[in-house]
Amino acid sequence: MNDSSSPRMLSLWLRRLSTDRIARSHNSTAPLVVTGRRGNAEILVAVDDAAERLGLSPGLALAQARAMHPDIDTMPEDAEADATLLESVADWCLRYTPLVACDAPDGLLLDISGCAHLYGGERELVADLSGRLENAGFGYSLAVAGTIGAAWAAAHYDKPASHACGEERAILESLPLSALRLPTTTVAGLARVGLKRIGDIIDLPRAPLTARFGSDVLRQLDRALGHEHEPLTPRLPVAPYVAEQRF
Repeated sequence: MNDSSSPRMLSLWLRRLSTDRIARSHNSTAPLVVTGRRGNAEILVAVDDAAERLGLSPGLALAQARAMHPDIDTMPEDAEADATLLESVADWCLRYTPLVACDAPDGLLLDISGCAHLYGGERELVADLSGRLENAGFGYSLAVAGTIGAAWAAAHYDKPASHACGEERAILESLPLSALRLPTTTVAGLARVGLKRIGDIIDLPRAPLTARFGSDVLRQLDRALGHEHEPLTPRLPVAPYVAEQRF
């Protein structure tokens, strides 16, 4: 049981947002992929679960995907429609907390601190959210932790659960450095010197790491560990409370 005064951040990753959006209005039993042009190439930008089981993944050239599996169903990407759906889900999540932020392109962040008791507890809140998402046909992963960074990392890297405050280091140590939401170029640079996991950098001398890779690495680490506050900017302003007594 978490202290009701402790920060509790829920990260929700709608991992198939594009294909789930299309499937809601598109009747097809074939594996579905979403395509987009990157430079001169037409590539897969999203795939549904059936397509993934065939070995298809984002980044693969459409021509190669069709050569492997000619019967796949393809649809063009529509970033605006995806963003509209994400905002709609964010508004729907206001039932759990007034502090909901979009984590584009396919995620939401909810500050549920002090809210879980309204649903009977954190476990019950998560169960209610999960059941409603499943009934709506969304593929998802979610996690709750004491910081935004730890919750995001757990939701996106196969540790979906409710993690107690103070467990941030245990959550993060075994995860890849990309779980800190670092630029891919920074992650690649760290990998070249043998640093691939978050645990590889937690106890390293800070000055050399900052000098070589910039301050963002340690800032993201400190935020995920709870050593530095990471603000959450709600999508909608929170209405002020007003108390009035008339005589």
